[in-house]
Amino acid sequence: MKLKTAAALSALLTVAVAAPAFASPDVYVVNFRNAQDVKSQQLDSQLPVAISMAGVQAEEVVIDTSTAAKWEKGAHEAFDRDIVPVFNQWVGLPGFAAVVDADTKRVIGCVNATFSANEMARELQKMASVAKGQAFTSRASVSAKTTRCPAPHNVDLGN
Repeated sequence: MKLKTAAALSALLTVAVAAPAFASPDVYVVNFRNAQDVKSQQLDSQLPVAISMAGVQAEEVVIDTSTAAKWEKGAHEAFDRDIVPVFNQWVGLPGFAAVVDADTKRVIGCVNATFSANEMARELQKMASVAKGQAFTSRASVSAKTTRCPAPHNVDLGN
């Protein structure tokens, strides 16, 4: 019995040591959404595919304003990742995703429903490279699509 227990513990230890540690994300992809928004629905179908295709360390954070409970959950998600200013800036404006450097908490750019999953994946690769301080290859484009983020939705007027 002792031999079997020792063998089992040895196997568990080997697996634990050999298993790769969970890599922290390079970027947060903050999906501002609302279930009734058509752009959100389109983005929801493309964004997870794009993140997977990009092959980068990215974590999707969903800020959903469809219900009060989802709104509150999104606020907690933002707080847990220390990106509350990003949450505050655009909460309530659905249909796009802001890409945030996980270390500096700086917004690098945004993607929206006009991008295909392939286009989003390429942009996510570029933005993750920026977050890691690496160079990336860019191709000139005549596309009207931009990774510029929308104007702030919530502005403090100093009241």
